[in-house]
Amino acid sequence: MTILDDIKPQTKRLVIDLLTEAGIDTSHWSDYKGKNASQHPNYYNWSFEKPDELVIVSIWHSDLELEGDKVVHRKNIRIRDGRNGGKGKVQWKVRAEAFDGHIQKAFTSGLPVRAILCEGNRREIEELEPISSKVSFRELDPEPWAVSYYNFETGDCVITRGELPTAEIDHDQPEFSGFEGELRRRFVLHRRREAQLRRKKLLAATYENNGHLICEVPRCGFDFKARYGAIGEGFAHVHHLVPLAKSDPKGRNTSLKDLAIVCANCHAMIHAGGQCRSLEYLIEQ
Repeated sequence: MTILDDIKPQTKRLVIDLLTEAGIDTSHWSDYKGKNASQHPNYYNWSFEKPDELVIVSIWHSDLELEGDKVVHRKNIRIRDGRNGGKGKVQWKVRAEAFDGHIQKAFTSGLPVRAILCEGNRREIEELEPISSKVSFRELDPEPWAVSYYNFETGDCVITRGELPTAEIDHDQPEFSGFEGELRRRFVLHRRREAQLRRKKLLAATYENNGHLICEVPRCGFDFKARYGAIGEGFAHVHHLVPLAKSDPKGRNTSLKDLAIVCANCHAMIHAGGQCRSLEYLIEQ
């Protein structure tokens, strides 16, 4: 048995249920023109997004590869845009473009990815008059994924299982070409890195604590989800252990070990009076 065998879907669950489980609100789907959820135009999409928080992709298990101890999905979705004609040409193109856009967003913004794994009879793009793909099994993989590589020119990409989003930004990416001035460029890159690092820290801490975010200040341990329920899920403050004010004006490299999950009260006390107190001695024994 390999990892690929272990994650092969064994049951067929509804897309709408898997999206809800992953945190995407689909409540409005059932009210689409008085029809049921399966008639909503998004129901058969290959990718979905919780804006600025999460991307979900629907991928075939048979496309997965094992590279060392990592499971990867290495595919260029742009070649599956229906340009060869046949049934579903327009739908394929729309869904492929949306998938490509979501992968770009996950890569540039450092968003985590969740994967819906599918098994069944696939429609192949080379067939001009094929029957539609039929999914026999469909499950949401419990492990996080991340876009570990993306080529803006070709659309080649790699999505890796068990990875957290990278905090690195390629300074030469096209989206930054419109900014003028070195200082403005540095500012934009800094803000993007900080946002990515915060998401990455929250995601890492959530998985380390079985879905909970717990204040790391010794003798506190406040848990937003345990205290507030659903509205507290995924919420916490992220604290820089080394103050940003002490950074080199040209910037600095920040890793997850330089950040801490803290509750709002502890964060306020850490910085009370303009200071940056040590977590260890914040709450007296």
